Amino acid sequence: MFLKQDLVILHGLFFILDETYIGLKKFATLLPNNWLAETPQALALRRLGRQSAERERISEIN
Repeated sequence: MFLKQDLVILHGLFFILDETYIGLKKFATLLPNNWLAETPQALALRRLGRQSAERERISEIN
């Protein structure tokens, strides 16, 4: 069985976690939509990968 002290500690812990979550949500709304956007170098590498895959696919058809 839980003691009254344990329940008070658990309640406090849940309160702190809930307040932290609310604070993080408020902070996240202040960030621009593309804050996690990839760098231009990473996007260029991905584009090159797609182009080479397309070339491979075309060469297999021919």
